[in-house]
Amino acid sequence: MKERARRINQADIAELADVSISTVSRALGGAHGISPEVRERIRRIADELGYSERPPVQLTAPAIKAVVYLPMHPVTGGLHPIFQETYDGIVAAAAENAFELFPKLLPEEDIDLALIRETADYHGTATAFMFYVDPVPEVARFFQESGSLVLVNNIDADMRFDSVIVDNYAGSKLATRKMLAAGHRNILFVAGNLRYSPRERLRGFYDAIAECPDASGQQVVIGYDRHETAMDYFKRYFESRESWDWTAIVCGNDLMAIGILQAARECGLTVPDDFSIIGFDDISWSAMTTPRLATVRYERAGLGEEAIRLMKRRIEYPDAPVIKASVGVTFVDGGTVGGF
Repeated sequence: MKERARRINQADIAELADVSISTVSRALGGAHGISPEVRERIRRIADELGYSERPPVQLTAPAIKAVVYLPMHPVTGGLHPIFQETYDGIVAAAAENAFELFPKLLPEEDIDLALIRETADYHGTATAFMFYVDPVPEVARFFQESGSLVLVNNIDADMRFDSVIVDNYAGSKLATRKMLAAGHRNILFVAGNLRYSPRERLRGFYDAIAECPDASGQQVVIGYDRHETAMDYFKRYFESRESWDWTAIVCGNDLMAIGILQAARECGLTVPDDFSIIGFDDISWSAMTTPRLATVRYERAGLGEEAIRLMKRRIEYPDAPVIKASVGVTFVDGGTVGGF
């Protein structure tokens, strides 16, 4: 009896092309992350071998694969507490919208083109969410040409990518107005750095100051927006001075505000008797301080949900205009604001 010819499969193609079976599968399926040279070699070998495969019948829509790039906390090595609830919001919305997420917790400086390409190739997707990070030019070009990117807690000033962010300007202006209403007229703004979000918060601060003719504002940038940095900076500040000309602080985030509270306590100062302070973000730690930190709240889980919505729209309508979505804010009273 004549032996039936064996059917060619993807393992045969992978062996001749010197790549993995998964690379063959993704190349033939049109997935992102495969170089043109490798894709062409795989297709040529498949044609020469007479390879054909009927695609499996899909009873449900396939999941949308997406990588989530998360900035690693430089001290703890974990996820920055400001971003945890937003990431939880993305996870919850992803489960409801057929997304399969691949989270990557990395130092911001490691997110370069080589990493992006390697990750896209490994997971078979060039769809990504990027928290806080400003994509370097070559990474931006990669997503423009080969994939889809949504920025979370950041914006793209060049309007190449959809983004979702809190209304930083309005939140800081609201906090500063609260200090002015309490009678403070010389107020200090503390920023960790001057990236987009703190710049907008600083702008809101100065615009609120400008509304009050007898008020004045000043600023200090301490280098990092962390609890540890603020505590060290202000402990030295309080120890090296007998007095200062401001009576209140509007902080760029809660972590710095909590660090300043700790520095004040260690230096024998009392809040709000010696000075008042307001944070921004309303992280869980803010409800645990003594007194409770006054702060600005926004729906962080809502940021994540909106990011998923933007990505679905971008995938469905690749040429749609770019959207910058903004989440509103509310003020949270606390015991750290006193009258002056």
